[in-house]
Amino acid sequence: MLLRHLALLALLVAVAWAQRPGARPNQAQNQESGRELIRPDPEACKNRINHAATFRNGHYYFFSWSHGPTSQHERDWLDARNICRKHCQDLVSIETQDEANFVIDNLRTGNVKYIWTSGRKCNFEGCDRPDLQPSIINGWFWAGSNTRMPAINSTHGWRGDWSHTGGSGTPQPDNREFGENGNDEACIAVLNNFYGDGVKWHDISCNHVKPWICEDSDDLLNFARARFGNIP
Repeated sequence: MLLRHLALLALLVAVAWAQRPGARPNQAQNQESGRELIRPDPEACKNRINHAATFRNGHYYFFSWSHGPTSQHERDWLDARNICRKHCQDLVSIETQDEANFVIDNLRTGNVKYIWTSGRKCNFEGCDRPDLQPSIINGWFWAGSNTRMPAINSTHGWRGDWSHTGGSGTPQPDNREFGENGNDEACIAVLNNFYGDGVKWHDISCNHVKPWICEDSDDLLNFARARFGNIP
């Protein structure tokens, strides 16, 4: 148990270091494309919008489809994440059934087809450790909170709302696109009954474009408050 805990800690430290708010440009790279993760903007953080009063820990939530300037916008995973980060937020992390129900309710209410989450597969440098293999089973984590997910086949705890089907008719995650065009399905989207399966999680290639949900990031808010002062 101690070794597993230390291995998880090492993973989260590595991810947090690469994505930390104060990272120098050459340290804050997106693994697929070399694009940078951006730092928070103090004015954007102060004026960030809250579309869901207080759901969890007083966090603000932003729904891209509910905001006029972004209501018709769809972005790839990194672009959506950077929009969130500018406002001291990150893509939503869904770590409990209550949070999953919160997302489900808002997708249904907004009649939204799909959204990005911060869910990510560890498929980059440093992810070849035995405890993360195979990555499609053991390599998933929430980039927004630096929290590792339970293994897909775990018999303990909540394993999430993965769909039982997808484009190839097989349970998710299935990395279907990798066999079709070589694109690794390394990001998690929530799809609204896209395959007649209800509102469920699917692994998707990160270059697809979708609406998104932002959630307040304690790390980014603490970073911005320490440097820029009063931010709600």
